[in-house]
Amino acid sequence: MKKHPVTYRSPNYKPSKAEVFALEQYYKIHLPTDYFKFLLNHNGGYPEPCLFTKNPDLGIIAINWLNGLLKGKNGLVWNIEIYDGRIPKRFLAIGDDPGGNQICLDVSSNSTNGAVYFWDHEEEYEFDNENEILNNMYFLTNSFGSLTTNLVTDEEL
Repeated sequence: MKKHPVTYRSPNYKPSKAEVFALEQYYKIHLPTDYFKFLLNHNGGYPEPCLFTKNPDLGIIAINWLNGLLKGKNGLVWNIEIYDGRIPKRFLAIGDDPGGNQICLDVSSNSTNGAVYFWDHEEEYEFDNENEILNNMYFLTNSFGSLTTNLVTDEEL
């Protein structure tokens, strides 16, 4: 499979390091370096290519959008608030697929920091432990960088 750079149709606004640090401090999260740099360089966007196929149990995942420091539903703050109590606090909804499922990043300060998961809203249920990995969350890869470098096009399937 050919490796190619991912391009993003991104918003024009690029946040400062201070703004990204403020997000981390306010929500008590720890963004992995690769995602932190993504926010500074792209601040969200539509990835091209956009298909992730490394988890055979899930099949093809089309990543519709990656969240940035934006207002509204394409922004991290909106997603933190809308998924509060639905996705454990150790995860940050950083993107979605066309069906509304979320791509989540482990933002805890433990050894799993940076791992990427798929959160299936069709299997959503209430949970008690904010640190658990839910039954509707599926491991995708160890890092945001690994996620983006393994995106492929329709032609490469």
